[in-house]
Amino acid sequence: MRKFWQNSRAIQEDNREIKNEPTKLQQNLAELECEEAIIEDKERFGRARKSMMKVLRIKDSEDVANRALSRVNKRIQKKHLQINS
Repeated sequence: MRKFWQNSRAIQEDNREIKNEPTKLQQNLAELECEEAIIEDKERFGRARKSMMKVLRIKDSEDVANRALSRVNKRIQKKHLQINS
């Protein structure tokens, strides 16, 4: 037989884990912000600077920043996005 307080403690721990996880909307907004920063950097300097990517990787996570960079590069490669440098 389980004890009641063990179940409630487990539920509280699960709730904390859920609250700490970013929501899909927050993740999408972070990805858009990364893309905008990368596009702005490429327009201004002709490339995505290492220092800017380092900041994005720390701020949003390595996966989000790397995916945003690859999406921007793919758009440029397929000529869906033109960078005026």
